[in-house]
Amino acid sequence: MHIIGQKSEKYNQQSSALSLHALIACWLGMVFDGMDTNNYILTLHPVMSELLHTSSTSTIGAYGSAALAIFMVGWAVGANLFGILADSIGRTRTLIISVLLYAASTGLCAIAHSWAEMAIYRFLVGCGIGGEISIGGVMLAEIWKGKARLHATGILQTGFPCGLLLLSGANLLIGQFGWRWLYVLGTIPALLAFYIRTKLDDSKDAKEVRNYKNTLKEKPVNELTEHEIKYLRHPFVELFNTDNCKKTLISVAIGSFVSIGAYAVVAWIPAWINQLTGASAVNERSYAAICQSLGNILGSGTAGLVILSIGRKWAFRLAFMASLIICPLMFLTTKAFGTPLLVWAFLAGFFVIGPFAYLFIYVPELFETRIRATAFAFVIQAGRIFAGLACLLSGQLVGLFGGSYAMAGASVASLYAVAFIVTFFTPTSPGEVSEDRLARE
Repeated sequence: MHIIGQKSEKYNQQSSALSLHALIACWLGMVFDGMDTNNYILTLHPVMSELLHTSSTSTIGAYGSAALAIFMVGWAVGANLFGILADSIGRTRTLIISVLLYAASTGLCAIAHSWAEMAIYRFLVGCGIGGEISIGGVMLAEIWKGKARLHATGILQTGFPCGLLLLSGANLLIGQFGWRWLYVLGTIPALLAFYIRTKLDDSKDAKEVRNYKNTLKEKPVNELTEHEIKYLRHPFVELFNTDNCKKTLISVAIGSFVSIGAYAVVAWIPAWINQLTGASAVNERSYAAICQSLGNILGSGTAGLVILSIGRKWAFRLAFMASLIICPLMFLTTKAFGTPLLVWAFLAGFFVIGPFAYLFIYVPELFETRIRATAFAFVIQAGRIFAGLACLLSGQLVGLFGGSYAMAGASVASLYAVAFIVTFFTPTSPGEVSEDRLARE
């Protein structure tokens, strides 16, 4: 009994250490994701102005939104490819590859000489970031248990706005030397790969599932049972079987609306500030990004408390209702840069971007371990495709409204009315991330 107790204590210590390292590694990954995602949004106007050799807001809006849409497509493509890879070769190994990809690609953005070249590099950045975010979210969901998982996920999501906060500070310090230096700074995440390699490992359940699959692959096909054949089916196919199809499609819809708000509505704020001030507005854009980041940090950090208080469905409904009010009012009532705009940016960070934390809590609860990484990547990141289309629409609206970023952002925000309705069809989750018992039998 004493030996069993010692083994149990040792396992608990190892489990606690793994949980801590998982949170640290995944949080740092989110910080760098926030930096490398937002450096383009923060510098969209000067980047496109230089690469296109124009100061026309309509032209910059059209090409700038196209590059952002291409980034979003890369995000979705990378998330799904890396999600499938994570279910095949393991979470940790795939996470390292994704981090190295987006760090190197961000560095390449610093040497872009044309709009097309920048778009290609941003596509690759999107691939890496999509993979890192999806895998990190799954790893944390599988390693942390109970109510602690909700709060750990909220903490995880504060990493993204913290990245924007750091980027905003960096822009204040080095922005006057040109936008390219921010992309050089974006190569730092490569160092995270070394930490992941030495400190992080897959959860016990994920490793058992992977080993079980490998064992089944060695059996002759004619000896496999019906359950074993199902277990070996490609995880992407399983997303659309009778049990998972509704969960998959409704979750994609919810994830799409969250992404559209972040990348086709509030993403216009920095360029809009350039338009309001009629200047490069390095400091003004940075201050707005800081306020948005603080709102996002608060919204993400309290996600666990919100869900425990009002439930998953009402958490989404509250966020969508608030966003439907906040975004149009922000764009349509603000006529100059000042304190009101900064307050709006804070509220947008809380209600528009904060719901990403709800997604990271909710979606892993809907799917089994054997397909969870693929499912999580597809459900959350497929929404990036629709967000990318919304970016293109938003860019065209800028031209339609005579170069007004505000009118374009306010118009796209009307989609939140549809998002609110969709929440009434969301599947009820079990409230926890299940483990796969079959792999242990």
